[in-house]
Amino acid sequence: MKDGAEAARRYRVGPETSHRILPVEIERILVLGAGRSGVGAAEALVRRGRSVVLSDSKPRDALGDLSALEASGVEVVTGVQGDHLLEGIQLVVKSPGVPGEAPLVRRARETHIPVWSEVELAFRLFPNVFVAVTGTNGKTTTTAMLGHLLERDGRSMRLVGNIGQAVTSLGADLDPAEELVVEVSSFQLEDVHAFRPAVAVFLNLTPDHLDRHHTMEAYVATKMKLFARQGPGDVAVVNVGDPYGAALVEQLRAHPQGPRVLTFSLEPQVEVDSWVQDNRLMLLGMPGPAVDELILRGSHNLENALAAGTAALARRADFDLVCAGLRSFPGVPHRLAQAGTVGGISYVNDSKATNVEATLKALGAYPEGTHLILGGRDKGSDYRPIARNCGGCVGVYLLGEAAPLVRDAFAEVAAEAGEGLSMSPPVEDCGDLESAVARATERALPGQVVLLAPACASFDQYGSFEERGEHFIQLVRDLEKKA
Repeated sequence: MKDGAEAARRYRVGPETSHRILPVEIERILVLGAGRSGVGAAEALVRRGRSVVLSDSKPRDALGDLSALEASGVEVVTGVQGDHLLEGIQLVVKSPGVPGEAPLVRRARETHIPVWSEVELAFRLFPNVFVAVTGTNGKTTTTAMLGHLLERDGRSMRLVGNIGQAVTSLGADLDPAEELVVEVSSFQLEDVHAFRPAVAVFLNLTPDHLDRHHTMEAYVATKMKLFARQGPGDVAVVNVGDPYGAALVEQLRAHPQGPRVLTFSLEPQVEVDSWVQDNRLMLLGMPGPAVDELILRGSHNLENALAAGTAALARRADFDLVCAGLRSFPGVPHRLAQAGTVGGISYVNDSKATNVEATLKALGAYPEGTHLILGGRDKGSDYRPIARNCGGCVGVYLLGEAAPLVRDAFAEVAAEAGEGLSMSPPVEDCGDLESAVARATERALPGQVVLLAPACASFDQYGSFEERGEHFIQLVRDLEKKA
């Protein structure tokens, strides 16, 4: 333990020493979590000659094949995690799925061993320009859209982070000139210290992951770490139509050594830089694409387009190419994506709607004739806002662990409505996605929509929201074959 404490004293990360480097004296590193982020971090470190221990609390047979990783020199430890794993460790790298309250993480802090997130490690390892996007909803769409715009501008770039590929998994073929467009979640921001993106984008904040962060205040504080190290020469792109974004702008502008601040909002505001006016996107005050020229639906996607367009221009992309890219961007998988049409019924896959606000945005895009599929693993959410905004729903179909909580929320809202009780859509317990799709299909009429927008995590029945979305797509394909 002495070695770790000494390393912390000599190479402490914090406001006073934010060096973009992994000190050579940090030789033995513990990586917690053997998912794609943890494996990526372990591989990147062992390639650089560091001694690496990769630990996961799951049993070995639940983690897939790690033999190649072990052959490269990584020591893999699975199952029970004891304090002995910290012996001789000089740095702990924490995967996004590992909470800050995990015993080994707490013990590392107590013994002054630095704890870094995987994105912090990537920032120390790679000299590339980082462009980062965060928020509760729209991160994946905005990140992919921004990457699309930079690519149209002829930039060499990679889409990484929470969008799918761990940043540290980028290999030896990474060119330092490539821009890294990173989707950053609150989990990845928990333990950043030197991380300083050249452009940081803030979309919105609504209650989410409160099972992890416990309070909204803690969730907000974690998200704001994205901007903590930005300074002159950097750019913050912020949605001032969101109250947390408006407060962030005030804080950033109060510091003369802070970043340049560019703002966007759906509505014209005093001193806003990008907005929507007369059914057209105004990007840094210049007329951009008309709203009906965009492929994506919904007001939330207009915010995403304003954010991505403004950020691309902040990276000095050509204006005409940015506009062309906004018109051609097709969207991302599992985010309000058409899964198919069978018998005149549209099936829409929004499996990425893993919180209440995302589901509300999906309902805004499909406000009438909707058969809504809800449920999964609860994240400490209040589902009553969904019940209050289901006036255009024909039916609601519940699945997963959260089904009783969702049903109770609909019952409570119906009771509040009193005489409007009969206006509430029927709510049915279906158990799983296959049963929910079958029941919705049975009740739907031509011209109506079956919308998967669960408002919950997928981990009760699936390994990821992607897996849940792919199952939905397969169920629709099965219906097409029978039609």
